[in-house]
Amino acid sequence: MIVCKVCGSENPDGTQYCESCGVELTPGQASEPVITETAATPVEPAPHPEALPSAPAPSPAPPPAPLFRPARLVFKRYGALTNESIPLQGPRLVVGRFDASTGPVEIDLTGAPGAENISRRHAELFFEGVWKVRDLGSTNGVFIRRAGEEAYSPRLVEPAELRDGDEIAFGNVIMVFQES
Repeated sequence: MIVCKVCGSENPDGTQYCESCGVELTPGQASEPVITETAATPVEPAPHPEALPSAPAPSPAPPPAPLFRPARLVFKRYGALTNESIPLQGPRLVVGRFDASTGPVEIDLTGAPGAENISRRHAELFFEGVWKVRDLGSTNGVFIRRAGEEAYSPRLVEPAELRDGDEIAFGNVIMVFQES
């Protein structure tokens, strides 16, 4: 028997055209079973939307992680904090001095006492869940004195996490990191 692929009718072997719909039959169609309307499993109609059980409300997505947490650097001179501060207004900030050949930096220490020891691109402050600082290959280095400690760390060679109250020395310009 050859089963028509169009209407599903069974035709005797050797038949060239379907006896029911007239479509040309090709030899070898018998090996491919076709489900006919009479052999098909009845499908139940879909229930009306009112009859469907209500799906649980999707849980709200967690809020996006902040790009950065507010913080600031406060200048320290002669062992005391000054009232001069620089707010950290972005997730990545380069500390240095303006130079016409390299362009501006986000935290420009030009004019600050001790700025002659600051490289054009001295360090970078960046936020990755916490604030961190890294030396950008400066001539005079970056050092940290943790809150409550007496001495500065060795010169930074890898990024270091900053905590509220830590002192950062960019060369000999000293600033205190404060989280808001």
